[in-house]
Formats: sequence, C-alpha cells, structure tokens
Amino acid sequence: MEIADEKRRVLKAIIAWYKQGPERKPYLTVGGYAGTGKTLLLALLRKVLLQSPKFTVAFAAYTGKATRVLRSALEDAEVLQKQDSVSTIHSLMYSPIENEKQEIIAWKRKEKLKANLIVIDEASMVDGKIWQDLLDYGIPILAVGDHGQLPPISGNFHLMEKPDLTLSEIYRQAAENPI
Repeated sequence: MEIADEKRRVLKAIIAWYKQGPERKPYLTVGGYAGTGKTLLLALLRKVLLQSPKFTVAFAAYTGKATRVLRSALEDAEVLQKQDSVSTIHSLMYSPIENEKQEIIAWKRKEKLKANLIVIDEASMVDGKIWQDLLDYGIPILAVGDHGQLPPISGNFHLMEKPDLTLSEIYRQAAENPI
C-alpha cells in the first residue's frame, strides 16, 4: 500500500507525539474533511504499532454506525488485534445500571480502561463532558475527525475546531467531483 506524503507526515507526527511519553500533551487532534483518508490513517497507525505485541488500542466512535465503519476498515486492513477494542465511546467508558426489570436507568463511569492508547474517530461529535471523562483516565488520546463539521449540540466545546494536524488532500472522490 502506497502512502501519500501527507499521510506519512501526519503518521510520523502522531508516532513522535506518542513516543514523548509522560512529557507529551495528553491528546493529539487530527482533522480532515470527508475523503481525506482519516480512517486509513488509523489503520496505518495500528499497523505501525503491531511491532509491540502487548500494545492495546481502544478504538471508539460516538455512534454505532461510525464504530461499524471503523471496525470494518481495521479488519479489512488486517491490523485489529485481539487485545484491541472497537466500541462506542459510551460503551468504552460507561457501564449500565439496570433496575429490577433489567431496564437501563443510568450509567456509571468505569474506573479503569485497559489501553495504551485511546483513538476517538468522528471526534467532532464529542462534547465537553465526555471529553473530560476520557481525559480523566490518564491514557493518551488520539482524536480524529472532520474539522469542518459543526460542533456538538450541547455546550460550547469544539474539540476539532483547530486540529493539531490536518489532512487536506481528498482521495475518496475524483478531484473534479463537487462532493
């Protein structure tokens, strides 16, 4: 698989950020419009991280649909490892509290997560409360999303407003395609 220079640059920057260890910023944001290859970038990143067999990645997205797309892309690239997880953000961080009728009545935040890295796809959907809950785990977070999307509907938090790194070259559609 040939990697475009832009993706190679962003991938190297992500790896350099992660390798900074405890001195690193707790999260890194990568923005890119639709079709710029954000999901492919995540598969490439996981492929690089395969060199460390005990490395665990918690992949998550805000919606079930986005989670299925992410899982499919990682499986197609044959990079998803048995120790990794792919879930919605809510199921990654929260456990349901049920009543006697086994109806979910509330959610409790999990105390610990087993991961070396949390990767959030479609990060433009994440609101301030969920973001703070993610940060509280103390696990490095790579947040990837479309910085052209509207912010979440609740509050004034907009994680992807000014991403640390960006992908700008669109690959999914032909250059003349107006989409």
